[in-house]
Amino acid sequence: MWLLSLFACVPDSLPDWVKDPIPFEGDAPPCAASRFETVACTLDGDTFDVSLCGEDAGGERIRMLGIDAPEIAHDPDPADCYGDEAAAQLNQLLDGEEVLLSFDTECTDIYGRTLAYVWLAESLDPGDTGWENSEDEGGTLVNEWMLENGFARVYDEEFVEPIRLMQRMVDAEALAQSRGLGLWASCDE
Repeated sequence: MWLLSLFACVPDSLPDWVKDPIPFEGDAPPCAASRFETVACTLDGDTFDVSLCGEDAGGERIRMLGIDAPEIAHDPDPADCYGDEAAAQLNQLLDGEEVLLSFDTECTDIYGRTLAYVWLAESLDPGDTGWENSEDEGGTLVNEWMLENGFARVYDEEFVEPIRLMQRMVDAEALAQSRGLGLWASCDE
C-alpha cells in the first residue's frame, strides 16, 4: 500500500510532494481521509491543537503518531530532561502553520486525542534547524523530523497498535542516537 492512498480523498490541487507515494507496511486502510489544518497552539513536544487553542474552546487535540517527546513540567512534577527543548522546537516548527494531517489505522488514543502524521509543505532548512536529510525534497514529516533531531523517542508501547511508518520512526531515532543529537546528548538513559 502507498501513502498515496492516505491522500485519496484530498483534492487534486495538492502540491506534488503530497502526491508522491511513500511505501507503507500493511494493507489496512487509514481510519480517515487526510486533511489540512492550521495549528492554533502547541502543548508540548508531541501534542498540539488545531483550529482553536484548547479543547474547551473547541480546538481539536492532535497527538503525533510514533513519537514520545519528554514531558514538560506538570505541577508538582518538574519537566523531564529535554522536555522544554522539545516543546519549544515543536512550537517553533508548527505554531500558526498550515499542516497536512494523515492517518493510520487508529484515529484516536485512549485520551480522545486525534492520532496523526503531521506534514509541513516545505522542507526544513538544514542551516536553521539541524535537518540533515538532503534527499528530502518537498514536504517534511514532522514526526520523523522530531526523532531524527533528538527531540523525541519512538513511541512503542505494547498496548498501542503498530503504525505503518514505524520503520521510518525507528531509523530516524537511530540516526539521532548515532549522532548524539538532542536528548541523546543531554539526558542520561
